[in-house]
Amino acid sequence: MASAYDKLLTLSKAITLMSSVEGLLDWDQETYMPKDAIEIRSLQIELLASLVHRQRTSKAFAKALSALIDIETGEVNDDRLTSAQIAALREWRRDFQKAVKLPNVFVKQFAKTISTACHVWKTAKEHNDFKAFAPHLEKVVSLSRKKADILGFKEHPYDALLDLYEPEMKASILTPLFSKLKLPLTQLLKDINVKTPFFEDFLYRHCPRHKQLEFSHKILHKMGFHPSTSRLDTSAHPFCNGLHPKDTRMTTKVHPENIMSCIGAVLHEGGHGLYNMNLNLEHYGSPLCQQVSLGIDESQSRWWETLIGQSYFFWQYFFPLLQEEFPEQFGGIPLEDFHRAINAVKPGFIRIEADEVTYNLHIIVRFELEKALIEGSLKVKDIPDAWNDKMREYLGVSPEFDGQGCLQDIHWSLGFIGYFPTYTLGNLYSVQFFTTFEKVHPNWKEHISQGSLDFIRDWLKENIHKYGRQYTPSELCQKVTGKSLSEEPYVHYLKKKYSALYHLTAG
Repeated sequence: MASAYDKLLTLSKAITLMSSVEGLLDWDQETYMPKDAIEIRSLQIELLASLVHRQRTSKAFAKALSALIDIETGEVNDDRLTSAQIAALREWRRDFQKAVKLPNVFVKQFAKTISTACHVWKTAKEHNDFKAFAPHLEKVVSLSRKKADILGFKEHPYDALLDLYEPEMKASILTPLFSKLKLPLTQLLKDINVKTPFFEDFLYRHCPRHKQLEFSHKILHKMGFHPSTSRLDTSAHPFCNGLHPKDTRMTTKVHPENIMSCIGAVLHEGGHGLYNMNLNLEHYGSPLCQQVSLGIDESQSRWWETLIGQSYFFWQYFFPLLQEEFPEQFGGIPLEDFHRAINAVKPGFIRIEADEVTYNLHIIVRFELEKALIEGSLKVKDIPDAWNDKMREYLGVSPEFDGQGCLQDIHWSLGFIGYFPTYTLGNLYSVQFFTTFEKVHPNWKEHISQGSLDFIRDWLKENIHKYGRQYTPSELCQKVTGKSLSEEPYVHYLKKKYSALYHLTAG
């Protein structure tokens, strides 16, 4: 006879499977869907979102959950459960409490709105036409405010949205944290800006699209991916959709004259993909087989993209392979010059192509704009000007057109307001995790210079991936590093790395 926990898991697994179908439709829309299919796709996604929500808030699910945990108080009713199962109940309860607050009609409306908005965003970005996208963004912002009101908050409406992506995080925590980052980052940028720029023209030589993708597959193979359980395709904005630990869908965007943009995206999405692939399949359908938060998830992508993928030692192995694949472009370039070039610091317009020093300034711009949109102090029509003003203030550059400005990211069209801060949190988590990793693997540089990456993947799996949502983000950080999250390790890492690269005088 199935236990009460098994009954709950069976219901949850059915919901998870249905959600994965919804995810598959999203993936298809961004990759292979014919352009004119958007109307029927919006209806399909609206229907699935409604069905998923109905199941998540059904009487059957509520009954199965309440048999194990008091939904109001959180008190566990079964003393035979393991600590991991109790943690799963905590997260099931948290998700149920949020889902049950949202009326099904609202869920359907939100899903249909963002499906259409995303489609319009693509065209608007291509034509630098913010006015075409603005009415759809108005709807997204309006619905996001409504969602915040429905979910509830104590301090700021933005908190309700932020909590969907990074549990327990609040604007009142982020604001001082980002302030502590802003000063050292802007100062480091000023110190670097007076130095002679690195020569990097060779990074922008033409590299055929198909050969870039072939090289990307070589990197993914070394990271541990296999065609039997993963795919790499192209899309307007790179992403990773983990449908199941044995079905990871990644995309990149190929710029023929900027191969490192593609490689960086592949390493980034590969970091997300490994997290998905290494979740505990035994617990599929439960929170124990889900990423704990987007901040932790982002720490994995930034780990591979920057801490590993922009290191000298990674390219000791991969640069000869790159030279072999693209002899005309890189054949005569010394590794030292290549390493400096891929780590060159210069303020730019595009977030996903930003260097480590300026990247978080991009995120702070978005955080401040999002917060203002939700509280009503910024109107959608004023976003381009507000965006450009903040870019000038923090990075000293101003976009010439909206495609390289406020239209560059897909997130708002998807209704992901509250998502952007997790990128910076991911950077902070990644370095803090890495300091612990280095103590366990002091010879990591030697290993990756020989093309060995398995030990990195294994450490991440054992210390982060396999737990799913057993621990909250703050608990996991404490468990792995012995400390609470802080900006200090990250600032120290940047100062040390870039002082050496640019021969800065310690101040």
